[in-house]
Amino acid sequence: MSRDNFTKSTITNLARRVGFLCSNPKCKRHTVGPNAEEEKSTLIGIAAHITAASPGGPRYDNNLNEEQRKHISNGIWLCSNCATLIDKDEDSFSSETLKQWKEQAEMEMRKAILGSLADEKPKNQTPFIEADLIYSNGMRLNRGYSAKNKEKFGGNIIPVGGKPIIFWEVVWNFSFVLHNNSRFPAYNIQIEEVSDVKFNDLTKLPKINNLPPFENIDLRATYEEFIESEHTEADKLMKQKIPESINGLELRISYKDENRNEHQTIVKIEKQELINIK
Repeated sequence: MSRDNFTKSTITNLARRVGFLCSNPKCKRHTVGPNAEEEKSTLIGIAAHITAASPGGPRYDNNLNEEQRKHISNGIWLCSNCATLIDKDEDSFSSETLKQWKEQAEMEMRKAILGSLADEKPKNQTPFIEADLIYSNGMRLNRGYSAKNKEKFGGNIIPVGGKPIIFWEVVWNFSFVLHNNSRFPAYNIQIEEVSDVKFNDLTKLPKINNLPPFENIDLRATYEEFIESEHTEADKLMKQKIPESINGLELRISYKDENRNEHQTIVKIEKQELINIK
């Protein structure tokens, strides 16, 4: 089966238009560099088809003719790893997604040539840490019988089948995950609890740390609430994956960029949902 391959000229222009950088915004890998032999260079970039070059291929568009299929508008420059990835997982990498990658990569290279990238505000070149709170498990612990049982049952003996009033310690265990949702590393992340409502326990980060782009750190968080009730009320409370009493909790996450400028993300729990504010 014939393929509508790109010409050598088209391949060269696709690479040059993005400065031989991979067009995947989460990659941006250099695709050309020196070879061990002085008179050679090493190229690991590929001119990939946005819509497949032949029927049955990833994202094949039957509406395109041969010229359209091998036109530069149907190509995108990627490193060899990303070129393989987009074809093996085509559901995650649609034609529209690849077109957006290409447009963004070419726009950034155009700005770099014009010198406008250097004039952009630092906020466009900074890390952004966002937090997520994921319920892991919970439990209720019997911390003793209430004096109210004497009044409820008319004495110190609790009859068979009776539901005693107990001091319950209800515990929620969470994964508190920090995500660096940016293309820039974050350094020396610190977490400060700034509200009256607090976790009972939260994993402390070391003083010196770093979080690479698009990576995450999984911390452990525990929250406790005490209730004086029958076990049914404690069980009902446990069904809340994020308890109502934790509303109002607020954390300040501070971190530095490569230039050691400090940035902050405020994390709040409101209406039993986690909110990130930069």
